[in-house]
Amino acid sequence: MMTDVLLRPATPSDWHQVAALLERCGLPTSDVSLIIESFQIAIYEGLIVGCAAAEHHGTSVLIRSAAVEAAYRDRGIATRIVDALLMRARGTEARDAYVFSVVAPAYFARWGFTLVANEAVPQEVMSSIAAQRATRASALCMRCELR
Repeated sequence: MMTDVLLRPATPSDWHQVAALLERCGLPTSDVSLIIESFQIAIYEGLIVGCAAAEHHGTSVLIRSAAVEAAYRDRGIATRIVDALLMRARGTEARDAYVFSVVAPAYFARWGFTLVANEAVPQEVMSSIAAQRATRASALCMRCELR
């Protein structure tokens, strides 16, 4: 695990670096500027090397856009970011967290995320751009209780 990586919430000035990272990781960027302050970022030697967002929708949170630079993967960066997002979500009115994933359902299971049918997801979450995009991509939906 890399302990000299700084985690912090993203600010509007981080938008370009976050979007570039997501593009390099093959993730969509069309709505990132709208939710940039929902991102947690990981910084190493002045560069953003990881990110993920927690979009709030009613009493639910959607974890999305999790990405780590290829050269920094498997060093615990994504784990630290998701831990921080879930901890922050637990300090709000949020009761549940959702994630849509095509490639990493086993990864999210470590936080207690379990598979759920799309029909069980609150409409506020399903109406988000990220959830609609994930549904079109046949991503699996997972839920974790925050309380």
